[in-house]
Amino acid sequence: MSKPLAISQLYRATPLKNLPFRNTRRLKPVTDFLGQERARESVEMAVAMPHDGYNLFAIGHNGLGKGTMIRRYLESVARQRTAPSDWIYVNNFKDPRYPQAIELPAGLGTSFKQDIHKAWRKLSERIMAAFESERYQERREGLKGELARVQQDALTQLAAIAEKQGVKLVLRTPGGYGFSPMAENGDVMAMEAMSQLPPARQQRLKEAMTDMDNRLRKVARKLDQIEERNREHIDTLNEEVALAVIDPILSRLTEKYQAHPQLVVYLKAYRSDLLDHLELVLNAGDNQDATVSVGQAGEYLPPVRYQVNAIVSRDPKQGAPVIVEDLPTHYNLLGHVEQVTYMGTVATDFTLIRPGALHRANGGFLIIEAEQVLEHPYAWQSLKRALRAKSLKLSSLEQMLTLTGTVSLEPEPIPLNLKLVLLGDRETFYLLQEFDPELETVFKMRADFESDMPRTPENELTYAHFLADIARQEQLLPLDRSGVARLIEESARTADDQDLLSLHARSAADLLREANYCAGLQGADCITSGHVLQALQGRERRHDRIRRLYLEDIGKGSQLFSCEGEVVGQVNGLTVVSYGDASFGLPSRISVTAHYGGGEITDIERDVELGGAIHSKGVLILTSYLKARFGAEHPLRFAANIAFEQSYSGVDGDSASLGELCGLLSAIGKLPVRQSWGITGSVNQFGEVQPIGGVNEKIEGFFAACQLKGLTGEQGVIIPVQNVRHLMLRDEVLDAVRAGKFRIHAVSQVEEAVALLLGKPAGMLDKEGNYPEGSVFAAVAERFAVWHDAEKDDDDDDKPEEAAAAKALTQAKGN
Repeated sequence: MSKPLAISQLYRATPLKNLPFRNTRRLKPVTDFLGQERARESVEMAVAMPHDGYNLFAIGHNGLGKGTMIRRYLESVARQRTAPSDWIYVNNFKDPRYPQAIELPAGLGTSFKQDIHKAWRKLSERIMAAFESERYQERREGLKGELARVQQDALTQLAAIAEKQGVKLVLRTPGGYGFSPMAENGDVMAMEAMSQLPPARQQRLKEAMTDMDNRLRKVARKLDQIEERNREHIDTLNEEVALAVIDPILSRLTEKYQAHPQLVVYLKAYRSDLLDHLELVLNAGDNQDATVSVGQAGEYLPPVRYQVNAIVSRDPKQGAPVIVEDLPTHYNLLGHVEQVTYMGTVATDFTLIRPGALHRANGGFLIIEAEQVLEHPYAWQSLKRALRAKSLKLSSLEQMLTLTGTVSLEPEPIPLNLKLVLLGDRETFYLLQEFDPELETVFKMRADFESDMPRTPENELTYAHFLADIARQEQLLPLDRSGVARLIEESARTADDQDLLSLHARSAADLLREANYCAGLQGADCITSGHVLQALQGRERRHDRIRRLYLEDIGKGSQLFSCEGEVVGQVNGLTVVSYGDASFGLPSRISVTAHYGGGEITDIERDVELGGAIHSKGVLILTSYLKARFGAEHPLRFAANIAFEQSYSGVDGDSASLGELCGLLSAIGKLPVRQSWGITGSVNQFGEVQPIGGVNEKIEGFFAACQLKGLTGEQGVIIPVQNVRHLMLRDEVLDAVRAGKFRIHAVSQVEEAVALLLGKPAGMLDKEGNYPEGSVFAAVAERFAVWHDAEKDDDDDDKPEEAAAAKALTQAKGN
């Protein structure tokens, strides 16, 4: 029979000598890839590869700190790189629907925008002053006066000729000038008076008016030509006056940005368009564009057509950008063009172009959560399209889906050059890999993050530096050696292995924050093991409601549980209940009945569809074990029923198969099971015990139930020997074991578990093929023999009837 496990096997403590420091205040923080050498290699290679498609998919459980580690590394790389280009959009004066994109060195985009807006203010002020000057007004009035004189002289001459023919030039409104008959006194003759004239004179007057109308039209055409030339002269004057202001200002800008040909071309187009639209300057106060923006402190910006939209502006001293996008929608990734409503009309312009995360990260690095980008419509497809095309082209979802006929802008695409890092768990990655054949072409690098690392003295010290980094980042109290040791031990428990340390950074940081809170309540200078213990106990209390209800049911007798006495076919199995982020262990009674039958075991959980496939597999395996051990020579004539009592939800997993097998042997051999034991473990067809999960929670759950009933020193738990390395039990269980009130045994074979549960040796076959008297297997074999003999008796009873039937059949054939 196996011996109880020693305290040292139930909990592996961290020796304080492995932590040669007083507290973590002066420990150098770990900003590297803690325990992730393989992942680091992938990240470094992805960053260094200049070829297309070498973006990175970081795989690992949530909470490992993948994003933090990668971001820190990328920031260190980005600081050593030159800041990428600025990008601005300017008006396309020839076709405003297609704004032009201009690339500029880092920091120059904002500078140019400020310069062009300042230039506008100077231009508008000085042009207004020039056009309001006396010199300009005199020259303009002179041109207008000359036109008026020419017009007057032409009309005067025409009027004199008309009077000689007896007609008079008159101003008709709104028809303009015309001719009417003239009376003797020189006034216009009324139509009634004209009708009383002799017909011959009326005819002469009509002919004269027709002739003068023809002359008037000829004069009007000449005057129109003269007026057009006069307007040209005024325009030339306006241009001359405007250029006297514009050229010096724009020349300075052209000289300043001479090294950037696109800006020089733009400034030339700016100058030409400004001359064509001087009214925007002269009527600036009354003729603002619909979408004109308001600057800081109420300062009005130039009209939209003369503004500059610096969509991406860099600080030359900051290196390459590292952007984390936490809402990766289609628009947030690729940017969009906003629209405004003005006087009931939807309008837009190039100043309403808004950058996306790809614009901001262009030339650097972008980090996105895979699940987040997949849950937003069209974001994943748009992202892949941009990466493949290496181009940022703004597109409207409404236009893509043909939901609207609104004409929008089509800004010039911007070249895309960045490294994209996608963060996700393994399930997400494998699903994408299966259903998206393009994944491998866009994400050629994979960084697979480990969930734990070996628990060596060197790694324990490194973990202390990691905790120091969290404390410093979160501005927490430093930890003393005992606090670090306790957190290391808790990390091993999280990893479910004494020889491993969990790399789940989020849970470690949460526990450290809660321990800091406990230390702060006590006014401590450092976080100690006591504060960590308080934090753990507080967390368990907060998550303890469901577990406490189970235990209350056990205490009231509503949930049947016994940890004393002996019962045939009844075993205390151990289960783990999980809800949300909490999990705990509880005892679960397994009952087994056996009787004469056809060699089948009925899994009640499976028959009522409460048992999962793995649980059903475990029942089939123990059936196979029984038949192989006791039915090698003849079929076994038995039947059994196995059930989890008071189980009203699904049951899955094979961790109860060892307990079920022991219960089955008890029921067949009519041997009582000690109820002081809880048991967990899987079993294979050869009777070897296999490891299970949640061993700490299962032991602690059974201990809590026994503690509720009263510890007698006889209670204990049987676990697979392979699970010993997973044991990191809570202090209350360890204290009970030290006091001899609780015990834990590890077994590797079914025979060892049977001996503990049934209080008798399992027994081994002797040379004659018999089991020793008084052994468990002897009692089971004897019961199988009884059932087998019963079957033979039934067969013998049937033989006379079979002989009579055969004789009758022979006689019938003879006849």
